[in-house]
Amino acid sequence: MDLKTAAIGDTFHKDYITRISYFSDDYFLDCDILIIDLGEVAAEIENMCVGQDETQPGYLMEGAEKIIRLKVEERRGQLTQYFNGGGNLFVQMTQPTVVTFHQDDDKNPVLNVDLLYLIGLESSDFVLDPKRGDNLSFGDEVLVSFFQEFSCRYEFIYKKYKGVIAAKIRSTGAPVSVIISKGRGNILLLPLIGIQADDYDEFEYRNSMALKAFKKLDQELKTRYKPVPDISVPDWCSAVFLSNENAQLNKLNKLFEDRDSIQRKIEEQQVYLTRYTDLKELLFESSTNLENRVQAVLTELGYQILETEERRDDLIIQHKEDVAVIEIKGLKGSAAESNASQLMKWVTTYHHDKGKSPKGILIVNPYKDKPLKERTDQAFPSQMLPYCEKMELTLLTTTQLLGLYLDFKNGEISFKKIHSLLWNSVGRVEYKPTKISD
Repeated sequence: MDLKTAAIGDTFHKDYITRISYFSDDYFLDCDILIIDLGEVAAEIENMCVGQDETQPGYLMEGAEKIIRLKVEERRGQLTQYFNGGGNLFVQMTQPTVVTFHQDDDKNPVLNVDLLYLIGLESSDFVLDPKRGDNLSFGDEVLVSFFQEFSCRYEFIYKKYKGVIAAKIRSTGAPVSVIISKGRGNILLLPLIGIQADDYDEFEYRNSMALKAFKKLDQELKTRYKPVPDISVPDWCSAVFLSNENAQLNKLNKLFEDRDSIQRKIEEQQVYLTRYTDLKELLFESSTNLENRVQAVLTELGYQILETEERRDDLIIQHKEDVAVIEIKGLKGSAAESNASQLMKWVTTYHHDKGKSPKGILIVNPYKDKPLKERTDQAFPSQMLPYCEKMELTLLTTTQLLGLYLDFKNGEISFKKIHSLLWNSVGRVEYKPTKISD
């Protein structure tokens, strides 16, 4: 069967995927597979404006608001039928999802159009956070096969969403694409997808592969979420409901929604657990990775990070008028006086450059390749203490820093007390972590 595939937008060549528009008489239910670029829908409304130029946005033409409202309700009705028939909608997202248009109307000077509402979703279910990149992963082989036919990137992540993750940032697990069950069909909110080609022949080939990809994924989604037994019946008979069949279908659709909700909670919990993995870097990392993790923890505690010069201090933090220069080391053994001397060099340099003497803090991950229970020797040997105490340096291990952070997150210690501990300690910090077990 040759499935009719249509798209609102110009990402794909019209010889392969039929072009339609939202504010037209193009019938959504004439399509087997529907693709909508929300940015293009916003552009259609923009074309209803008059009087705009480079200095002003222009105004919606008279009667445009009524046209928009009637068409939106018509389209939402068509989409409801489309989903109830098992149709899958592929959406090219844009941000912001709510766009504002001006009107020459004293009572209603602006019209806010919720683009998600236009396709049957609720904007309150989604929160977008601007982020940009292209390092994505797709956990499902079906989705890997689909997305490999396109150049993919993202310009935001979902801080709040419905459905389950379809694509995420490889390093953080943050979602950039989600699938939402809708009736007997689905909505796939895509990251930014495009077609790259060096010449026209390749462009045509890539479009043909894109069309095949949409058709294949459409069938896979229909198979995966098929709400009725796989029995061959005529199309007209599919519209006949026996006894309480419709109620049972609604019950199954509700189960699909519950499944998606549970899967989303699982994925959110998996992402949350990566926080613990990240924090464990404080126990085994060194060099830049350790510096980055220490910086992230201190930032979350409440410190402001000041700019440092390349090849100089590892980290400079500030709280109100207090400034500290920090030397960070991941070591195979214990700290040494040379580490304290390096820190004092940065303290002196800062004092010379800024005219203010900062606090010096040495943070080390000692015996980094050993399990915690085997780290029985002193992180800061006695022979280095006289120098550190004379220079009023604070000596802290990353294990202690991690313990302070965990106690802070659990509400057992305040930032004020942590700050006092770091600034008032001379020599070793007297603090034993209680939230770390091995």
